[in-house]
Amino acid sequence: MKPKEKESPRNEFRTSKVTKHPVHIYAKVGDEFKHIGITHSKVTRGIRNIKMVKNPNPKDNETTYFRPKTEGHKTSKYGAKKKEWKLHMDDDKEMKKYRK
Repeated sequence: MKPKEKESPRNEFRTSKVTKHPVHIYAKVGDEFKHIGITHSKVTRGIRNIKMVKNPNPKDNETTYFRPKTEGHKTSKYGAKKKEWKLHMDDDKEMKKYRK
């Protein structure tokens, strides 16, 4: 039986090479990142997204939403860190409800 790998917390934004959308990475487990997707759409695949208090991209004033779903992929499926992006404290509190 394989031992459970330790989850290390993260707080960073990258682009998913799978979805081509920005994502908020909140944890790393082994060689995978866990993330929540970021979008400008109110609805994704029939599921209502959650409006964010503040767009994490300082160069974008458009309303932004996060998907109420956790996903994960190998670390190689993500682009470079978006260093200037920041998560608003209230958005972080709301996202925590959806992290698994």
